[in-house]
Amino acid sequence: MVFLCNSPYPQASQETYQSYFERYPFPLSDFQKYAIEAIVKEQHVLVTAHTGSGKTLPAEFGISHFHEKGKKVIYTSPIKALSNQKYYEFSKKYPHISFGLFTGDIKTNPEADVLIMTTEILMNYLFVSTQHKKTDEPTVFSQTTNEFTNGLPFQIDIQKELGCVVFDEVHYINDKERGQTWEKTILMLPEHIQMIMLSATIDNPQGFAKWCEKDGSKQVWLASTNHRVVPLTHYAFMTNNESVFKHIHDKTIQKEIKDNTNKLILLQEHNGSFQQGGYKKLYSIQEHYNQHRLRMNRKHTLNKLVKLLHDREMLPAIAFVFSRKQVESCAQDITVPLLNEEKDVPFNIRRECEQIIRKLPNHKEYLELPEYIMLVSLLEKGIGIHHSGMIPVLREIVEIMISKKYIYLLFATESFAIGLDCPIKTAVFTSMSKYDGHQDRYLHAHEYTQMAGRAGRRGIDTVGHVVHCNNLFPLPRDYDYKLILGGKPQRLVSKFNITFGLLLNLMKNGHTNDFHLFSSKSMVQNEINRDIECIEYQIEEYKKALDENKPLLNSLSTPYEICCDMISMDEDMEYASNKKRKSLERKKTELLETYKNIHNDCQVALSHQQLEKKYTSASSELTSIQSLIQTDTNKTLTILLDHEFVDFNEDSMQWNMTTYGKIASQIAEVHPLVLTRMIIQNNFFTELTTEQLVGVLSVFCDVKVPEEYRSTIPNSKDYSVNMFIEQCKEITDEYLDMEHEYNICTGFNYEDSLQYDIVDLVMEWCDCKNEHECKFFLQKTLPEHQISVGDFNKALLKIVTITRELMVICEDQNDIDCLQKLKGIEPLILKYVATSQSLYV
Repeated sequence: MVFLCNSPYPQASQETYQSYFERYPFPLSDFQKYAIEAIVKEQHVLVTAHTGSGKTLPAEFGISHFHEKGKKVIYTSPIKALSNQKYYEFSKKYPHISFGLFTGDIKTNPEADVLIMTTEILMNYLFVSTQHKKTDEPTVFSQTTNEFTNGLPFQIDIQKELGCVVFDEVHYINDKERGQTWEKTILMLPEHIQMIMLSATIDNPQGFAKWCEKDGSKQVWLASTNHRVVPLTHYAFMTNNESVFKHIHDKTIQKEIKDNTNKLILLQEHNGSFQQGGYKKLYSIQEHYNQHRLRMNRKHTLNKLVKLLHDREMLPAIAFVFSRKQVESCAQDITVPLLNEEKDVPFNIRRECEQIIRKLPNHKEYLELPEYIMLVSLLEKGIGIHHSGMIPVLREIVEIMISKKYIYLLFATESFAIGLDCPIKTAVFTSMSKYDGHQDRYLHAHEYTQMAGRAGRRGIDTVGHVVHCNNLFPLPRDYDYKLILGGKPQRLVSKFNITFGLLLNLMKNGHTNDFHLFSSKSMVQNEINRDIECIEYQIEEYKKALDENKPLLNSLSTPYEICCDMISMDEDMEYASNKKRKSLERKKTELLETYKNIHNDCQVALSHQQLEKKYTSASSELTSIQSLIQTDTNKTLTILLDHEFVDFNEDSMQWNMTTYGKIASQIAEVHPLVLTRMIIQNNFFTELTTEQLVGVLSVFCDVKVPEEYRSTIPNSKDYSVNMFIEQCKEITDEYLDMEHEYNICTGFNYEDSLQYDIVDLVMEWCDCKNEHECKFFLQKTLPEHQISVGDFNKALLKIVTITRELMVICEDQNDIDCLQKLKGIEPLILKYVATSQSLYV
């Protein structure tokens, strides 16, 4: 049963655990004390709190606590950047503890005390390690793949060595694309392993905590707080310029505009009270501007706001911009001086950047990049930028410069709000809406809260500020504005899907039947149970109504069967031929003459029939929902069976993987069945050169390209590569059609699964032989295709990750020729500044 930590921390416990609390030089919040007690008592803990409330403290306590006990800790995070930063931060903070990092791109220190990784890596580890444990095969380290023979970058005895798993940002379980990773990982963890889960505020955390207990021996202690140690106040800001007063001559309106622009208008107090008066002022000014078609220039608006923040000592600040292109242009708009007047400040910043980047062996290549030169020129003014399209090393420079307090104004996309450390006073919003991949929509309350929560530094500030740059976006209706600023936390909805990979991995783990039992432990079963309860209630109501109808039916003057015949005739009349209609009319006339009250009796009978249909329909729906997981599992197994990935032994009633299935079970980066069939049907790509294979694999990379530059069909200049990609598209479409035919959803995103925009580009990159050619490609060729170096780098790293999976398969299948070809890919494409390098490692 979930233990709710919702009362003041008891004095008796205070005395018992005081020695743990005294490790910190500041007073702990009650939720932190409860979390520490839970960890010491060997219970799970779920901490839900706003950003900046100190929810990382229990995780750090857990690291120290289990290290003292001689146990290892796995620390998971949702994104590579956060994993890298945590590795850097913890390594400095706890020099007596060893840390390892595993993100797919980076693998270091596999035998460390604390292993930091993305959640996907832990999930894959749990699937593979369990299988290895059952086979009792020796584990050796492969120099070819830089992994152990079980396909993993590290080795740990979960039963004996692992003490705890930390899930940072566990609310990612609600992510549409990746949420099921968290569900499967939590399900796979042995019951004796403690979990420390850190989450933003969520709706019904008790329900999630109850699911996490998994009917095991450990309780989940739910340590929640809605209290912000540093309260937030939300403001609006609007500015004016000379043209406003040239177009608006009314003195009263002029005064109203002067009184309410170039200053902060209170929108919401720290207690959550929305200020209708402040909203009305905004509405009135925007109405005046709209009536006279007045628009404020963005550069003018931002500089006015930044000057106000500077003058009122509200810096450092982070400005959220929901477009990567606009992040850089907004930063370059700023002309207000932010740094001290000392002449050597810019020089010190430039020197600091050079010292940071000299850690890399190829640092000179970075120093010559236009992106680096532009970034340093901004940093010299105290301005930083941060978005996923940047080269990772440059992004890390910004993060390090933030920690060194060189940045006073950071322009960033929403991704920066995900856990990355950034001590600031003020959060600025340049818009209240964003494009979510399908449409422009207002920010959800939890998205706004996550970003706004960056403001206010615990132990430094007494209040955090959030400022909306209202000149730059249309004013939402007051109802919508209130929802954005103070709506409910996000509701957790299961993203669990029965995937091909899941079933294959369960077989790899030794399961031979009843695969639905694993899925029935997921959160989706909770939702199914709620649906079942609802339908069972409906069925009971229909049954009561039918029972109540029986006396009425018995009292009919017309036999019930005759009424049913009459109703059927009325229904048949609508579609009957002329001859048939005349026959039906004669029968109806006979019945009407025989049974004088038949018309009224038929109304009662019809009502009863409709109730019976609802009852039957609900009963059928109940049966369907009760067996939904098993039905979908069987359908998915049928597809695997039809395509020879598994076979079924009717004598033993057991499922087993074929060679196809074993290969597919080792593929996690792309659709496992598609790539397996590509491998088998093309005899491990014997006809392709290494460069051509890179081109083919590039179709699995998600690259941000403007719509006008996107390719909707394979269009490579290389005929052989095009043929392979066409084949890949046909196989992918085949599985999409099959999911529709079987009415299942494996959760795979078929719509964006193949992209053809960089096929020729990656092959051209393979041909770059020296620094000059690499530099020309990155600075001239990529911009012509509207592709950022950062996005291209991500694509190359994705190709390398797929390649590593293929190398494990080739070793397993003893295909030496393909293995040699694959071994040539990484050095061919990871070169110059397009690498997996990190300043944190």
